[in-house]
Amino acid sequence: MKPEFMEKFEKFFEGCDNISGVAHERNGFTFPRDKFSYKVGRRYIKVIQGYSVHSFVDMKEGVGYGNVLKAAGANKPAKGSRGNIFDVNNGLGRMGEYGPAYNR
Repeated sequence: MKPEFMEKFEKFFEGCDNISGVAHERNGFTFPRDKFSYKVGRRYIKVIQGYSVHSFVDMKEGVGYGNVLKAAGANKPAKGSRGNIFDVNNGLGRMGEYGPAYNR
């Protein structure tokens, strides 16, 4: 993995955690917030919140390099990019408190 990819991914990862934290406070929840983690696979980095898959980031160089994808299941991303970690919003433009937005 290239260092610039990991730098952008870390910013994306922090942004997802911040969005979740702001929503947690805004809703007045008193229970502890689920921790974020990630797991590197062959093609995708799986972002995990608690015991649920939050999103996937494509790390294969080529057309979809850096694309943020919604989870279709525990091990499979949905089709259609929801952003890219190399864009001006760092892939967070369509990110909500529970993960990437649905395509309409």
